[in-house]
Amino acid sequence: MTESIVEKKSEAIQENGDQEIKYRIRPTRYFNFNAEDREWTLEVHLPGVQKSEIKLKILPNLYDLKAYRGEVMYSLTQYFPWNIETDSVKTDYENGLLIISGKIRDPMADAVPIKLE
Repeated sequence: MTESIVEKKSEAIQENGDQEIKYRIRPTRYFNFNAEDREWTLEVHLPGVQKSEIKLKILPNLYDLKAYRGEVMYSLTQYFPWNIETDSVKTDYENGLLIISGKIRDPMADAVPIKLE
């Protein structure tokens, strides 16, 4: 999906310290993956956001992104289509474009071989 969803709050909320948030926006993002090489890349557009105002949390199957710019909060929470290796995650942020990348976790990594009798 590449559509942004804008939600104007009738009353300002305080979610980033003392800053009042009046608009919550679902940012434009592009998700790419290479199943053969077991790699993925997520590009998120955050125009005008300072690097210090980006909060990113990642679990093996889910990510949560919050970014603040004045009265605007960019918010994005989604599940990955498969588990990822959280220790392989890398980020790069420049000119309003956040690029997050990493490795897809091998689903058989913890498989236990069973000896047939």
